[in-house]
Amino acid sequence: MDFRHIHIYSNATVNVKAIAYKIKKIFPNCRVHINRPFQYDNRIEYARLYDLEHPFEEQSRAITTTDTTMPLYDGFVLQRIFAEMISDNESSSSHVHIVLTDLLTCTFSEDDWRYHGRAIICGTPSIISTTGIIEAPAKPREFYLAQLSGMTDIARLKKEFAGRFIDYGDPKITEAAVVYALQALFFFVSEGEPFCDNKRCLLFNAHWQEELLRIIENETLCVNHKKMANKFNKNISSL
Repeated sequence: MDFRHIHIYSNATVNVKAIAYKIKKIFPNCRVHINRPFQYDNRIEYARLYDLEHPFEEQSRAITTTDTTMPLYDGFVLQRIFAEMISDNESSSSHVHIVLTDLLTCTFSEDDWRYHGRAIICGTPSIISTTGIIEAPAKPREFYLAQLSGMTDIARLKKEFAGRFIDYGDPKITEAAVVYALQALFFFVSEGEPFCDNKRCLLFNAHWQEELLRIIENETLCVNHKKMANKFNKNISSL
C-alpha cells in the first residue's frame, strides 16, 4: 500500500509534533497531517467492556466480573467506530490514519479466553493507547515477585523499580508512541507484518517494559527495515 498522507489524531497527553517529526524522518516523501482530535460521543461507550472473560458479542449476556475501575474497550469495535469518523475524502488507500488515545484498548484471546490490554491496534485507523503503553507491556519480573512476596505498597514498588518501566506522566510515553506509530505504518508497508525479531529495531514487538525502553534508547530501524523504508520512499517519489 503506497500511502502518501499520514493523519494523526490525538486525544492523549503526548507531544504530537514530536511524533510527527520522527515519522517524517522515516517517511520523508509523505505528508504528515496533525488533524483535529476525534470528538468522543456515546458511540464510544458501545465498545466498553464489562467482563474480561467473555468475548464482545457475549458481553450483554455475561455476568459482570471486571475487578477494575479503569474503563476497558474492545480495540476492534473502537476501531470501527473511529473509522466512521474519518472524512470521506481521506478514506482512500493513499491515506493512513493513526489515533492516539488514553482509552485502554483490549483484544480477546482464545488462548486463555480473556481480554488483554494492548498498546496498539493496527488497521484503519490504527489506534495507539497511551494507557496501553503503560499497562500492556509487563513490568520487570522482580516487580511482580515483590508483590507476590507481600509488598502491597504500589507507590513504594514504583519508586524501587523507577527507570525500568514507563509510568503515568512519563515524557517517555511520547517516545514510545513513536515506536507504535512506526509499527502502525509498517503494517501497511509490509502488508500486515509490522514487527521485527531484532530486539534493537524500533519495530520489535516488546512484551516487557524494559524491552520497550531499550528500543526507545536505540532509536533506529534494523538494516532490513531501513531497506524496506528506502524502497517505499523511492516508490512514493516516483508517483
